[in-house]
Amino acid sequence: MKDTAQIREKAFALAQRIIDENGPRLAGTEATKKAAKTLEQEMGKFADKTELESFHLYQGAFLGWIKILVASYALGVTLLWFDLPLIALAVAILSILILVLQFFFYLPIIDKLYPKKDGYNVVGYIEPTDEVKSQVIISGHHDSAQVFNFFIHQPKLYNLRTTGSIVLVILLSILSLALYFITNDIFGLVAKIVLSLGFLLTGQMWFFASKQGTPGAGDNLIASTTALEIGRHFKENKLKHTRIIIASFDAEEEGLRGARAFAKLHKQSFEKFPTTLLNTDCAYNLKDLFFLTSDVNGTVKMDEELANELVKIAAKNKYSAEAKPISFLTGGTDAGELARVGVKATTLIGMPWSNNSRSSVYHTPNDTLDHVEKEIIDATITIFTEYVEQKDQI
Repeated sequence: MKDTAQIREKAFALAQRIIDENGPRLAGTEATKKAAKTLEQEMGKFADKTELESFHLYQGAFLGWIKILVASYALGVTLLWFDLPLIALAVAILSILILVLQFFFYLPIIDKLYPKKDGYNVVGYIEPTDEVKSQVIISGHHDSAQVFNFFIHQPKLYNLRTTGSIVLVILLSILSLALYFITNDIFGLVAKIVLSLGFLLTGQMWFFASKQGTPGAGDNLIASTTALEIGRHFKENKLKHTRIIIASFDAEEEGLRGARAFAKLHKQSFEKFPTTLLNTDCAYNLKDLFFLTSDVNGTVKMDEELANELVKIAAKNKYSAEAKPISFLTGGTDAGELARVGVKATTLIGMPWSNNSRSSVYHTPNDTLDHVEKEIIDATITIFTEYVEQKDQI
């Protein structure tokens, strides 16, 4: 596309302005609200309709399972030393259950234990020239993440610290059950000592996340501003039967709560018109380009046909890409919430997506625009616009 560079430069300029004006944008803060209003104002310059959609979130709840896990482990080990293995087992199982539901499936199990805040999704609509036959949502998220201390201090130990801590809580539950049936004093003493030493690893999880936020450039403001500029392009280059919806979600870093609120609010529209979501998250490097075929720790299926279509368009434009599932225990993207309500969805990612290998600036204070390659934003613009144009001709 001939004006790709122009679209990209506008996206970078807007993202930098929002970062300069607001800094880190943790969901539920005034900075994030101001960023959302800036995006709404920019959409209002070209969109046929814009909306600032408010919803409720519970600040800090999504990662709350971490401190519950640490506290439960400490309590469980203490209970074993007081020869109360069944109570220790119950505590361990409860913490594992919270982990599974809150993090594996992104369900709001403990949300209401945390402060209630307002979040703001920004939505812009570009109508086609003729009757609407389908709609395509192009999206990113404008909230930024908490700094993950484990990605700053000894990042190579990240997987050991996180997965290892979960394994130790599972071990606590197994040994608690065993100690109820096995009365051998030596076995009991060894088990208690091993689990006590395990707190040296599990206890570190208490300091997993900082209270500070990242600049959130690659994760994920550039995705929102790129989506906005693609919307501007389609306002100037009208489609015939395809409605374009530009969405910038809030609270992605709080367990996809903004996308969930959006999906719930617009479900009837998705049922009325065939709807496709082209989401972007963590677009840092072109060499790492891929499209998701599953989401939310692998618990939600994405549209493989869509992902493969985008891979073909990428190849046509000489971009190397692949379609693949999300890795287990690595989280999720906003596309997962829309897929849950039947939207044909995928997410474009430009970063190795595993706990052993991610962008070195991911969830750190170094997540600035100079670490986002222009080439991957060019690829995003090219692939998404070409897909939309092809579908509008059908």
